Amino acid sequence: MSQPSGNPYQAPQVVETQAGVPDTHPTGFWFIFWGEFAERCSYYGMRAILSNYMKIALVMGEAKAAAYMAYFTAGCYFLPLLGGYLADKYFGKYWTIVGFSVPYIFGHVVLGIENEGALVGALVLLALGSGMTKPNISTLMGMTYDQQRPGKEQLRSNAFAIFYLSINIGAAISSFAMPDIRDHYGYAIAFLFPAVLMAIAFFIFAAGKKRYAVEVIDKTPVPPEERAAQWKVLRRLFGLFLLVACFWAIFDQSPSTWIFFGDVYMDKDILGFEVSAEKMQSLNPVLIILLLPIVTWLWNYLAKKGIKIRATDKMFVGFVLTAVTMGIMSYAGHLAGPAETRQVVKNGEEVTERVPLPDDRKVGLEWQAVAYIMLTIAEILISVTGLELAFVSAPKSMKGLITAVWLFFVGVGNLFINVPITQLYPQMEPDKYYGMLAIAMLVVAAVFVFVAKRFNAAMDAEKEIEAAHAG
Repeated sequence: MSQPSGNPYQAPQVVETQAGVPDTHPTGFWFIFWGEFAERCSYYGMRAILSNYMKIALVMGEAKAAAYMAYFTAGCYFLPLLGGYLADKYFGKYWTIVGFSVPYIFGHVVLGIENEGALVGALVLLALGSGMTKPNISTLMGMTYDQQRPGKEQLRSNAFAIFYLSINIGAAISSFAMPDIRDHYGYAIAFLFPAVLMAIAFFIFAAGKKRYAVEVIDKTPVPPEERAAQWKVLRRLFGLFLLVACFWAIFDQSPSTWIFFGDVYMDKDILGFEVSAEKMQSLNPVLIILLLPIVTWLWNYLAKKGIKIRATDKMFVGFVLTAVTMGIMSYAGHLAGPAETRQVVKNGEEVTERVPLPDDRKVGLEWQAVAYIMLTIAEILISVTGLELAFVSAPKSMKGLITAVWLFFVGVGNLFINVPITQLYPQMEPDKYYGMLAIAMLVVAAVFVFVAKRFNAAMDAEKEIEAAHAG
């Protein structure tokens, strides 16, 4: 998942156009752009090899490694709520980003120390760095356009599109390159690579201070009537967000159980080149870059033909495609058949470990490639559409809060769903494990139909009331 640091669909504010405002991007944008590009390279590069680092270098069982991965991901997405609050009320966005970039850099360095205590400390530092800066970067960029390019809403929209593109390009490059760096130099040196990238991101971003928006920290408490309105919106969105959390629990297994599956069951050779399960992760950001414009064009084309598809209908298709994705993984496991297992002691704990299949029994990597395509389309339909829907349904005063709450539910999916279900992976054959997840996602899709119906009814009723008042 190449989640943006904030919302790629930043809700435009109505700003009066001023004469003589340049049509070029403000200089501060490029400091943010290159800083974010380097930061995303560091994050996704580290994540690409993290699961096998825990499994191989730290001698962990698959269940424990998958749990650590889910805990770490949850931390990265729980903390944006706190990061946004601290920036808004105390430090400002610039100093929050700069301050928490320091533990981010050290987290990468500490990660290369091969023991479990260092791992825990490193993941805490990395989650702090990623989570606390995540909601503030795109918000600062939006503020910069509001102040320095007032009224240039299309220019700002283009900036967010370029920004989102940079995230996925950075994720694709680093996810593909890091396994090779690790293979040539080992884990300790490999983790220095994202540390250096994060340090570069830090200095680029910090150097642009005078070119960003002027921040004024508002410590005025939220009026009771506004807080009541916010809770009303959150209650309405809660059911949707909770079901979307189920999607993220499935989606975020790609850097854990999908890698473990590929190492044991998948033939990594294609046209004479070896493509590891770790490198396969780079498919997601590449597919986002390729497929998002196509899907956007499709919606625009259908709209011109008078065919309007509700956001919740798009999300429903996304849930069904997620179930199809798990079905593909299940069938690939069925084709490969069961792997032999052995009992090994890892860190004083006896765990069951699968023995890689002989080459003549392994399945082609095209199975996982097709699964990535389906999952990426599902991500576009659920994540992009869902976040946009949340923005549309929220009042102006809640736009920033909605982004943080959306990210929070990514953490909910990882902590409360992903952690327990990944503990079953070493105990079940992949065909049964992924088949179970396919059935679970079909159930989620069915529940979503009822939740979406209530949500749409509430939204339609509110629009009718607003129209009556306007009339």
